[in-house]
Amino acid sequence: MLKSHSTLAFALACALTTASVAPTLAMGRMNGPEWLTMMEKIRKDKEPAGSPLWVNVKVKKADVAGGTLTISHGAISKIHMPAMTMTFPVTDPTHLQMLHKGDPVQIEVANQDGTVRVIDFKMQH
Repeated sequence: MLKSHSTLAFALACALTTASVAPTLAMGRMNGPEWLTMMEKIRKDKEPAGSPLWVNVKVKKADVAGGTLTISHGAISKIHMPAMTMTFPVTDPTHLQMLHKGDPVQIEVANQDGTVRVIDFKMQH
């Protein structure tokens, strides 16, 4: 009888751990449109609909030739989003040369024809 209770307790502990970890793991594999949807949830509480979506991030890599910006941001507990690093195409890559790894910037992002792009950025000092 004790063995069956121990087995049941272990199975329950595993199930609870899996249930709490699975959403976090899924968020770590988020694509651009999913990420944008989560970020827009934050904006709804702070700004009127239709206003630009600006996000505070750190530059990981600015690829001028490839026209992409790799960024990272910390965890956003309000929407249960873990810290993550993502790469986005940029509408105008000419200004990427000003960015360096570790620079704190604000990026404006938008979904353009199903692709989330960085459409503008502001340096933060």
